[in-house]
Amino acid sequence: MEILSFEDIMTANYNTMLRIAIQHTGSRPEAEDIVQETFLKLLESGRKFRNPEHAKAFLIRSTVNRCLDYLKSARHQRCLALTGLTENHLPAADGGIADDDTRAVLAAVGALRPEYRNVIYLFYFEEYSIREIAAILHKSSNTVSSWLTRARKQLKEVLQDEEDSLSERDAEDCSRRSRDPHESSPNTGTI
Repeated sequence: MEILSFEDIMTANYNTMLRIAIQHTGSRPEAEDIVQETFLKLLESGRKFRNPEHAKAFLIRSTVNRCLDYLKSARHQRCLALTGLTENHLPAADGGIADDDTRAVLAAVGALRPEYRNVIYLFYFEEYSIREIAAILHKSSNTVSSWLTRARKQLKEVLQDEEDSLSERDAEDCSRRSRDPHESSPNTGTI
């Protein structure tokens, strides 16, 4: 099997690494810096890969590690102090703008602990098995399975709470409209 070129590795893995970094940092510019640093370190190391899956797993692990280092850094702490919490700017999978449901799910995933986010992302978006995720994250399969179970439970609770609050608001709006006869309906008009 032939050694993969750096350009092929970069092209094949850039978007995956960027999404992971954005999920961790909440900032697209910081995420782009982390991905760039990861590729730069790979280039400087001279490491070669023959298997694209091995290269991808190595780059995902490297990106996660750089994100964790960033989150512990003084630079990140200063950014939080200056700007408050940053909004996630997650790219939609197809390059377009995500719909409301997708944004709600991504926001819920973003609220999870980093290890839960990683497991959810790798399992559902990258379609790795629990065993493969365990190898990438250097954890046992049981740990990964537990994290996945806990993450699913938390996501279900968050999304159910959001759905319940939306239903309550819709019911209040309908009730208000039925009590206020002067409020015009958007589909009716006067002649």
